[in-house]
Amino acid sequence: MQFLGSAQRRVVDGFRYGAVLLIVLGLALLLPVAVQAAGGLVISPQLVELDSRQRSKVLTLANRGEQAQTYRISVINYRMDPDGNLYPADRPIAGEGFATGLFRYAPRQITLEPGRPQTVRILYRRPANLGEGEYRSHLLFQQVPKARPAVAEQGAGAGLSIQIEPIFGITVPVIVRHGKLEANGELTDLNMTNVNGNAGISMRIARSGSKSLRGDLVASIDGENLARLNNVAVYLSTPYRDVVLPLKPEEAQAVAGRKVLVEYRARGDDVGPPIASGSVVSR
Repeated sequence: MQFLGSAQRRVVDGFRYGAVLLIVLGLALLLPVAVQAAGGLVISPQLVELDSRQRSKVLTLANRGEQAQTYRISVINYRMDPDGNLYPADRPIAGEGFATGLFRYAPRQITLEPGRPQTVRILYRRPANLGEGEYRSHLLFQQVPKARPAVAEQGAGAGLSIQIEPIFGITVPVIVRHGKLEANGELTDLNMTNVNGNAGISMRIARSGSKSLRGDLVASIDGENLARLNNVAVYLSTPYRDVVLPLKPEEAQAVAGRKVLVEYRARGDDVGPPIASGSVVSR
């Protein structure tokens, strides 16, 4: 899930560090906050996956703010780069597909009263000639600003005073899969790192195959979990993604001089075999 707005041309994947984008009309700030929008909007689940067995999905929207808000819902396409950033894209590149036209959703606009959740239903619509593959687009939930009258200023040089207000938005990935698809992952280039005083484990998640990867990064020492970074995706538009698994100060101290195992696991699966794994020794 991501926050975005019309003034920003680059979007950062919402599953990376749990980060979201807050867009202020004319300004854009990257804020590491929870899945709740600064405008009060919360959406669950954060990802929609559709195929021949799962042909519909329901999103639940809630307004955690104090005033009613209206959101316009539309479809937008993004491309991921190796750093996990998402950029608006007009057409898919080789090996990539957009899900535009492969699903329907209703309603197209919704007004949320505080404390009164509502739902948006998404239906898979597969054309007869659809080729085998994975297709991805994003549903954009963009706040409709409330109109405010311009205020005339008093005194010399008086004119109109225009107040610029934030426009908030969230995107939710919609992934459609058709056919027998496979994906493999590999963790490489693991190193201890320190960026601006913040410790972490840097690595590269390499992806191969016909579908994207999404999983949780889990660091452990002697079988005990140390740190975790959930919902890390590597989409079809990039063969790899460079990621840093952040460590809290006490976690960084715990790894000193010890071997750390890092596993890339399927989302929410801490029992089955990992997608990929690697290790690093802190010096």
